Amino acid sequence: MASYFSWRYIYFLTIGLRFLFALSDSYIHPDEHFQSVEVMSEFLGFTNKKPWEFTSDLPARSYGPLFLFYGPVFAIVRGMGVQLSPLVIWYLARLQFMILTWIVTDTCIFRMLPTKQERIKAIFFVSTSYVTHVYQSHCFSNSIETWLVMLGTLIIDNLRYNQDSKRPEIRSRPEYFNVFALGAILAVGIFNRVTMPAFFLVPSWFVLKHIWLHPLSAIVGIFGFIVPALTFVWIDTKMFGSMNSTPIITPLNNLIYNSSYDNLSHHGIHPFYTHILVNLPQLLGPSGIVYLFWKFKNDYWKTTPFLTAFSGILVLSIVPHQELRFLIPVIPLLSCCFDLRPFTGKNKVAYFAKPLLWIWYAFNIVLAVLMGIYHQGGVVPGLEHIRTESQSNIIPKTYIWWRTYSPPVWLLGDKKRHVQTLDIENGVLSGTVDGNKNIIIIDAKGTDIKNLEPFLVKGNYIVTPSASFETELSDIVQANLTWFHSAHCDLDHLDLSNYKTLKPGLGIYELL
Repeated sequence: MASYFSWRYIYFLTIGLRFLFALSDSYIHPDEHFQSVEVMSEFLGFTNKKPWEFTSDLPARSYGPLFLFYGPVFAIVRGMGVQLSPLVIWYLARLQFMILTWIVTDTCIFRMLPTKQERIKAIFFVSTSYVTHVYQSHCFSNSIETWLVMLGTLIIDNLRYNQDSKRPEIRSRPEYFNVFALGAILAVGIFNRVTMPAFFLVPSWFVLKHIWLHPLSAIVGIFGFIVPALTFVWIDTKMFGSMNSTPIITPLNNLIYNSSYDNLSHHGIHPFYTHILVNLPQLLGPSGIVYLFWKFKNDYWKTTPFLTAFSGILVLSIVPHQELRFLIPVIPLLSCCFDLRPFTGKNKVAYFAKPLLWIWYAFNIVLAVLMGIYHQGGVVPGLEHIRTESQSNIIPKTYIWWRTYSPPVWLLGDKKRHVQTLDIENGVLSGTVDGNKNIIIIDAKGTDIKNLEPFLVKGNYIVTPSASFETELSDIVQANLTWFHSAHCDLDHLDLSNYKTLKPGLGIYELL
């Protein structure tokens, strides 16, 4: 590997790329906004739009992890008394995620892997993976889950090392601090994402063996779990109700909701093999699959990182709703398990070493640019344009967002309740337009054009991909393009039979 490019040069190059993608405007999934910063923005006084998980009678998401991981940034911004724009605050949150990912993954890899060569290999592949630069710098609960899974895997690997040691003084260590920390990590992880235990189901065997040797550590671990768990229950009960009400346990509500097939059908039902045959290859690329499964022989399959990744993939594959981002935590773990030995030395397979590395570079560069810059990349800049324009123009305006992800309205920076948000569902508006508002945001999502037509009236603005306007709207409405952002790609409405749908860009059109 070093003969093609020095790993040090590549690593230093990726440092710049970390900042580049952390400060890019791509938008991968609505949850990265609406389950995190959109909710936290209320503590800065911004008008926001909370998702159903925070407005339901049975709340399914906890405020605890939000306060823990986003609270410091928002508290600093609030305490400074400086009027930062929402965009800058969002960038700060993204930078925090990038830095924490960098620190946690590299530290865990360095402490978990036994040799310098193994550490360099794992850190090299993690730092050159588009998942690290793109997904891990976005404000996903899955990004937080990755940190917690890495820390938990490190602790379990330490317990396993003690059990395998031939030195009696090492085998007899009770490791109370590590067990306490593992309990706390598991609690925080469950309140962040209820699926967190899936990753530790298989490697928990080593924890049980440790408890068998040191029974008191079970009490220590339970205590470590209870402290953050009760704290989060107290926070959620206070935030969602009153202290005299029934305690609100959001992971339990989340589990109950997701145990219903009918509920999951609203979010998408997938075959059981989706994670293994579709999502994992999209995350690892062809080279990663080869490094991991060449001839289905890999000595790393017995290691703690692989067992943790295997456990997560196996359990999550049982759930009928399977999104690619659910597997984000396995990428740094599996990078530790890439077996390069068949591709070294003097053998026929070694000739594939260089092409495989080039394929790894190409795959991750293409996906990083597509998902890290272009994917729905105009939504946030579009909101920033509307925000700055509204500061100098008090004339009320209605913006219809069509074929984009839902706009996170807190980025408009409204603290005077001058913004109203409405949805179009089956051609029906979710409420009545308030004429006293300065900005009306109508989220049409991907509704059929027939449902959209009643709202295409003179004076309104439509925010939509350029390809959608030119192929479907230009013949039925007259409009003036008032703003355009070229780095935007809508992958949900591509028609390979019509090359015009491949055109990138997002525009704001004034209807005439």
